[in-house]
Amino acid sequence: MIFTVSLNPCLDKTASLPCFSFDAPNRIDVIRLDVGGKGVNVARVLRALEEPACLLGFDYEGGPIHAFLAQEDIQGKLLALEGKLRTNMKLEETEKGRMLEINEKGAPVSKEKLEQMADMILSAGQPGDFFALCGSLPPGAPVDTYQQLCRALKKKGCFVALDCDGPAFLSALEASPDLIKPNAQEFEALTKVPAHDLPRALCACQKLLEKGVGGICLSRGGEGAMLISRKGAFACAALPIKAQGLQGAGDSMLAGLLSAMARGKNMEDALAFASVTAAASVMRPGTLLARKEDIAALLPLSPVPVKL
Repeated sequence: MIFTVSLNPCLDKTASLPCFSFDAPNRIDVIRLDVGGKGVNVARVLRALEEPACLLGFDYEGGPIHAFLAQEDIQGKLLALEGKLRTNMKLEETEKGRMLEINEKGAPVSKEKLEQMADMILSAGQPGDFFALCGSLPPGAPVDTYQQLCRALKKKGCFVALDCDGPAFLSALEASPDLIKPNAQEFEALTKVPAHDLPRALCACQKLLEKGVGGICLSRGGEGAMLISRKGAFACAALPIKAQGLQGAGDSMLAGLLSAMARGKNMEDALAFASVTAAASVMRPGTLLARKEDIAALLPLSPVPVKL
């Protein structure tokens, strides 16, 4: 079973317009509302892959996450939290292919609620299960929340993947997660090495392995992706598709990677499949994610990983 943990989900409000300017009216072409957040997105793609998965996290006034899970036919276990689901505003400028994100912090969480959540997460996991700890922490959560969860889950014999950033990410690295999935910007912030510099990036990844990280999946945008562990290091090119939107590509890549690993695929095949799921997300506009039919259509274009 693959569990995705989402402690600070959101409502993504995406507005698309050809271009926007300051101090002048901006006319919106399209607006979308989607329940989102990294953990939610990973769960959505796992559902598209028909992978046994379960979303663990908080729900809010009115039960928006519960309603979303029912609509999407996603398995989940939720803990009620006072307050409203936060809204993240995304302004997509289609002519230049870029997006401005304005994110709310979210409803605060108490120590008692966090302890209940930790108990729920740890009671769900069994030896051999996969856990993806994803996204930002809600206000009130200690910076070492992911670190403590990672330690406890690994002690139970679970595989722990980490996809977050900032202080929570740095803290969680001390618990030696089995996998981290930074994008190029997050990788550079962590290592001070540009992701496009393949030899230096590989060296930086080796240093992370020496510090206890089990593996690194580095998404490099249009330059493809890398997967590095103590078993080897591989890189593959990005698929030759026209990008429609960049949101959710990393979440789709993580979902594809975990799905392949849960099915016993080797590193090369797992990286290739993860690249396909990421591309299936990129080919859709805005915050739309990979669909089963898109993934199937792109499989013949799967890149061939190269050993580094």
